[in-house]
Amino acid sequence: MGAIIASERDERRRIFRRLTAYFGKTLPSSFFQKTRETIPDVERIHPIIRGIYKPAWSQYVLAIASILESPYADQIYYNPDHSWSLFYQPRDASLDAADNAALRRCMAEHQPILVLRQVSDKHHTQGARHRLLGLGWVESYDETERLFRIRGLRFEETQTYLETELSDDLLPTALRLEALEEWQPFLQEDRVLYRVSPSRRDQAFRKVVLENYDNTCAATDQQFVLGDLVEADAAHIIPKEVNGTDDPRNGLALSKSVHWAFDAGVFTISDQYEILIHPKAHSARHRSFRLLEMDRRPIRLPSDPTLRPHGEALEWHRRERYGRFALP
Repeated sequence: MGAIIASERDERRRIFRRLTAYFGKTLPSSFFQKTRETIPDVERIHPIIRGIYKPAWSQYVLAIASILESPYADQIYYNPDHSWSLFYQPRDASLDAADNAALRRCMAEHQPILVLRQVSDKHHTQGARHRLLGLGWVESYDETERLFRIRGLRFEETQTYLETELSDDLLPTALRLEALEEWQPFLQEDRVLYRVSPSRRDQAFRKVVLENYDNTCAATDQQFVLGDLVEADAAHIIPKEVNGTDDPRNGLALSKSVHWAFDAGVFTISDQYEILIHPKAHSARHRSFRLLEMDRRPIRLPSDPTLRPHGEALEWHRRERYGRFALP
């Protein structure tokens, strides 16, 4: 029996390793239902029929999906240790039901599970989509409320459990998962992620931000993509020179001239995500500078609301860049 359990745990760990590059991503339901079409050696992550998915070959839950209809679906709680928590209410009230029993087993034996959070349903223009939050521990069960509390593993914990290195292909995953943490505007040099060289972090930040904005300038909707040749930049809202964080919520995809204008304070972005052109910018000598015609126009935003520019980052930019533009 012990050998069977060890084999199951090894298989789960193998599946989790194969999925780490997708942690933090918002993906169509088909990715979870027909995973084999993308990752040939992983049959399925979740059928998206019930909230709990326990494969027939395992006594443990592989994944849970939090759905939009649940009153708890949109509630992610930030913990002081940089992890996140959410509450999951099973459909079947009986804890003896097979799925719930398997979830309790994960809790008792400290086995992590994959956590999916629905961000849109089939009626959305992009169809039903879920965000793969990553791995979580089932920490407790509240019998009165019939709620499981699940705490997300920090990236450092995920590394330890999966026994993986912070390679270049996992840096974007680390940044995406940072967007699930409580917002911090500046670099935290004690974190493993920020001990990586700035050039490696820059590449990861660029990959994540451009992906969030579909390689398109958030201000002008301009796009040029030819293979690996992409015109848009990944701009920090709170810039790197003042140790602005690499959290994706501190990023915008901007075309190169618009990026320059944003850093210079020619324009900023309101809390309603509208472009605000600085009044003094209109007195500049200019020609074919489309940006100046876009005052009060809304910017393009990531489809996942949790990845939008953070309000504190925008406030910093309005005060420190836009507010100091062209001072005499």
